[in-house]
Amino acid sequence: MPPVPALRRASLAAVLFLAAAAAQASVAFHVTVDTDRVIKPGASSSLPATASTGSDVVLGPHGIRVREGRRLSVLDIAARRRYVIDTAAATYDAYSLFDTVGFRAAELRQRQGIAGALQAGGVALQATPPVYEEQALSVAAGRRRGPLQPSVLDGAVLWSLDKQPLLRLGIAGTPVSDDDARAFAQFLRYTWGGHPLVLAMLAGGKQIPADFTLHYQDVAGSVTRRFRVSQVRTDAPDDFSLAAYRPRPVAAGAPELERVLAQAARLAPLDAQLHLALRAEAERLFAAQQPFQAFLLMLEDNLSTGALVDQLSREQRLALETCEPAHQLLRALSAKDQDAIGAGLASVQALRAQADGQQPVLQVFEANLRGKLGQWPAATALYLQVLQARPRLTGAYKDLGDALYAQFDMPNAWRSWDAGRALVPAHRLFAGVNRLEQGLLRDYPAFFDGGEAAAQPSTSRPASSTKTVGSTNLP
Repeated sequence: MPPVPALRRASLAAVLFLAAAAAQASVAFHVTVDTDRVIKPGASSSLPATASTGSDVVLGPHGIRVREGRRLSVLDIAARRRYVIDTAAATYDAYSLFDTVGFRAAELRQRQGIAGALQAGGVALQATPPVYEEQALSVAAGRRRGPLQPSVLDGAVLWSLDKQPLLRLGIAGTPVSDDDARAFAQFLRYTWGGHPLVLAMLAGGKQIPADFTLHYQDVAGSVTRRFRVSQVRTDAPDDFSLAAYRPRPVAAGAPELERVLAQAARLAPLDAQLHLALRAEAERLFAAQQPFQAFLLMLEDNLSTGALVDQLSREQRLALETCEPAHQLLRALSAKDQDAIGAGLASVQALRAQADGQQPVLQVFEANLRGKLGQWPAATALYLQVLQARPRLTGAYKDLGDALYAQFDMPNAWRSWDAGRALVPAHRLFAGVNRLEQGLLRDYPAFFDGGEAAAQPSTSRPASSTKTVGSTNLP
């Protein structure tokens, strides 16, 4: 096992990347965004009718940076990382870019499902036109669409798709390189959205427009956002370094989820000694005629290190074959329909009661069965209890991430998955997460345009428990 943990290698590489090439030139500008909402008759919205925000943006070799007051967001496309910095406290939270595109893809599926339900109920006119879902989330709905259609309007060009206006683009702008034009499109993609065709056009436009408007619709009405870009500098010095900041410490009274993931961040990758110790204890339990306890310990070894439950002696196999609690557990875990899963949950709870609630593996399995029943908050609470007591139970981070993903908490889902992958990078339980990430890279490559593929899996810790950080400013 290398002496430097994989997570810390990735973090160190990011720091060195962001600290390198001091004082290189970047494109810097200020952008003001004015939002206007028109609510449909009979609809309601908690969002204000008008709003205005301003931010300072830098596009350069140290990533895309967006500063709003004391908050500085940094997008490192190459490392597939996002940093949220509190400049006053000189601390940062780290996230995976995968959580952003993962959320957008899942949110689009959710909205498509709602639109389908409205259509099935005969109220399709209330559904948001698909092009505006794509505009808000910057992901395509899977349908092949024609090109954007231009029309001249008040000295600007109005670009529409499916007869729906998406972009009003003024003529004035600042010429920039191809890379800077693509970075400008990425800035919009990760902050305010924009239809994939709109962003592709801006990425190839060789300029940063001075004045443009994005049009949106949602179930409550219509939204327009006017962007005015000023104070553009194409040769701005850039000496930003993440090394000037430190990971944000966990505050007293922080939520349990944040404490658990912060605890995981301090752990080194597991080594072979844990497997040897757990297997030796299982052998002792077999010798003491406690086959069920030995079985549970071998399952804990499997969840922690990935070691298979095998290499049993003839006597040990016979002991398990005649062990009713082991069969009871296996029947519960193999349940398929909801009634059988409910019965399995009761069975595992009974086994936990017999063990005085001290078996972490049974607690994980109870949480898994609760998840199958859709009881995600209860499952999450159980996983957190387990990981507080057994922070090296690698597989529990996978299951916790799954529960958070099901609740649309994508930032913390990836943090949990990455915590487990940092402990045992090759653990087979994370094969599905790796496939999910590869699918996002394949299906939404524009989110990762502008950076080489990272050598390590995404790592996203430490970070706050706020699940909306880094998501689009949805209308």
